[in-house]
Amino acid sequence: MQHPKPYLIVGRKNTGGAWDRLPIESLQSKEPEQFTLFILGYLAIQDRHDSFGHLTALGGALPIDPGKVIRPATFLQIGGIHGLPYEEYAGDQRPPKETVSDFNPKDKKDTNPVPSRFGGYCNHGAVVFPTWHRPYMLLIEQAIGHAAEHIAFALEKHNPAEKGKWTDAAKKLRFPYWDWAESKIATDGLPPVLYTNKIEITLPGNTKVEVDNPIAYYPFKAIPQGFTNEASPTGTAGVTAYFADWKRTYRHAKSSPNPGDSNIPDLQKQLKSQAADLRSKVAHLFAFGNALDSSKAWDEFSNHTTESLREEDFVNSGSLEGVHDSVHLILGGNGHMADPDYAGFDPIFFLHHSNVDRLLALWEYCYREYWMNDGYTTKGTSYPWTQARGTYFEVYNEQLLPDSAMAPFRNGEDKYWTSTQARFLDKDAYPKYYSYDEVAGVKVDQPASTADRIKARSALQKYYGLNPRQTAQQLTATNPPLFKAQTQPVPAHHTVISNYRHFVVLARLPEHAFNRSYSFQLYQKGIGSQGKELIGTVSVFARPDHSPCKGCALRREAGSVVRGTIAVPALLIDAIIKNKEGLNHSHVTDDTLADGIKSDFVGVLVDWRGVELAEAQGGASVSSVPEGDSVPVHVAPVQVVLLSAAAAHPHDDEDGPVSLFDWKNHGEIFSAGWKKTDNYSV
Repeated sequence: MQHPKPYLIVGRKNTGGAWDRLPIESLQSKEPEQFTLFILGYLAIQDRHDSFGHLTALGGALPIDPGKVIRPATFLQIGGIHGLPYEEYAGDQRPPKETVSDFNPKDKKDTNPVPSRFGGYCNHGAVVFPTWHRPYMLLIEQAIGHAAEHIAFALEKHNPAEKGKWTDAAKKLRFPYWDWAESKIATDGLPPVLYTNKIEITLPGNTKVEVDNPIAYYPFKAIPQGFTNEASPTGTAGVTAYFADWKRTYRHAKSSPNPGDSNIPDLQKQLKSQAADLRSKVAHLFAFGNALDSSKAWDEFSNHTTESLREEDFVNSGSLEGVHDSVHLILGGNGHMADPDYAGFDPIFFLHHSNVDRLLALWEYCYREYWMNDGYTTKGTSYPWTQARGTYFEVYNEQLLPDSAMAPFRNGEDKYWTSTQARFLDKDAYPKYYSYDEVAGVKVDQPASTADRIKARSALQKYYGLNPRQTAQQLTATNPPLFKAQTQPVPAHHTVISNYRHFVVLARLPEHAFNRSYSFQLYQKGIGSQGKELIGTVSVFARPDHSPCKGCALRREAGSVVRGTIAVPALLIDAIIKNKEGLNHSHVTDDTLADGIKSDFVGVLVDWRGVELAEAQGGASVSSVPEGDSVPVHVAPVQVVLLSAAAAHPHDDEDGPVSLFDWKNHGEIFSAGWKKTDNYSV
């Protein structure tokens, strides 16, 4: 009997160098050979070999014999790591005598207490969220690259005049990304290459043909074990997501066993409405200042839970995982991407996570000194990082260290990848054989001085739309007297940006309030004849209580809370002040001004489908919601507060990166309580 061997994840190691991951649209328009190989390679690992039958350029033969596709490198196996079917990843299986994990299904230490020790590979809400997903992306990049090499060989075999052209393209091919925070998203939305069911590729001889688009959806050969139909929270509205019946992946699907196609118009509407907030969230990731506590800075940036809980010193710039969560819900709706158990089966998942990895690389370039380290210190006491996850490899609450094993990903040394190995993309780092194209003058794999990194922070802030000095020049309300009393000193070697105050809404939401993914949406009531306007969203990307994920079950028992921020545009604050009677005067106190701003806000809780479940009006200090209509405490947001900060730039560079300081907490916005809507259910 032949024992399984581990599938070692080394990326595109044997291709002669490190090439850039490119934007998917650039790959399509500027690198036609690479794009063709990417599309055909993605089809190959999805086992969609019927898509190759009419491609005469391949000689009428399959570029890869389905029997020779490495089982752990199939899309089904790769997608299943993220959630269902909750089986040990095939690429991590070993002969019995060589098993590294000491998991034993007959040993009570592994099976008691319930839930049992193995419960998937969930790495959400932890300091390893960014680093764990990096070898995950390397895995699919390696799988598609392997397929692309076979396809390139077949193309050149049957088209000898183009010998070398396709194999060279295969070597350079890296998994592309989609930047969902680009400025054009607000007007253009999701690019067609990510949703059209057919896509044009270029074959030898510059021949254009259409093939199935492997990014648009994934067809299941058979529904994987454990897939279940998901109903609305109470079940009164019946099934919404027919995961056990759908033969393919969907985005914003109709509530039907046979929904037809994804509802792309609905997806586009949601994406465009939230584009400005996504863009702002990314810009704020580069507003972390100098000389912060290394571990706490990494904790706040890396994940939406922030284990190093503290009352002060938050940067209030949101997290990489937080903006990642929002994109999942925007793309998924009533579909696979909005549910962590199913998200990995939608092919766009990996285009999304390639961009998440790119943002990590940019942040690492800017903030090389910030890292998870061995834990954090609060009030003189040291604490380790932990995560209640219970995967195949880790035990409950095992300490997380930079060199902790990140199962199920094995590196070229046949050992698990670690967070230390996953760091950085430059030449001195553990080799990964890819980089990213330049953005805003930043090339993440190049050497950089401290001055270069500070300059990069400024460039990226502005690239994604954060420019307080420029905004201050556009303000019309009497801002200088507002919140004038400064309680914190200006950061060393910095100058305050006058006529400016930065406003942020901080939301802390119970992770499992609605038993699936949901969002808090912040609206401004509207000025004059205008209707209410969406300002931003904090999303909770969560599994239902019947999910086999044991880490999620333990977080549910512990009452885990997701932390997210929404930056309120200064020009909107300015308009509220200018148009609200009594606020635009120098004698107005800070408290009165803050209350006036808060009274212009509306909060809405919406489920994964975008259905409104509860609403709250800002400004009132006493509850005005009838007891029978009030949302229970365990479901309502833990906290939604208005914060503000002053902004400063370096003394010697007024175009340098903005630093936020002198944070003030202006109190709860929705003190009047949360009122159930007609659609409310838990």
